Amino acid sequence: MTKLLDYAGTSVSWLCLMHCLAMPLLVSVLPLFGLSFLADETTELLIIGVSICLAIISFLPSYFKHHRKLTPMVIFAAGISMILLTHLLFEENSIGRVIFLICGAIGITVAHLLNHSYCKSCEGREH
Repeated sequence: MTKLLDYAGTSVSWLCLMHCLAMPLLVSVLPLFGLSFLADETTELLIIGVSICLAIISFLPSYFKHHRKLTPMVIFAAGISMILLTHLLFEENSIGRVIFLICGAIGITVAHLLNHSYCKSCEGREH
């Protein structure tokens, strides 16, 4: 189950990145296809919320039942913080925003892959 949650978390983090990078380019075209809701801030917050929920239900059981390593949670916290900070610190189309989004998504991905790796190395052993 943890493997599936980590892959889902990785996918959502990359979906978030693609959404944030593509929206400035697609914002004028989306209404033509009835997809203007994709450019809404609520959609962004929903994606971020799903990412946080997936991390909680993946990292906490993994920590307590398997590896007892905080590293995935710390890396995830740094990644999600970078994504959240883009809303506070940067204008829509700034290079800083793009850099923070990419680093945040990579951080979340690394956290999920590391968590999966730690869990996999613990398979067959009791803690």
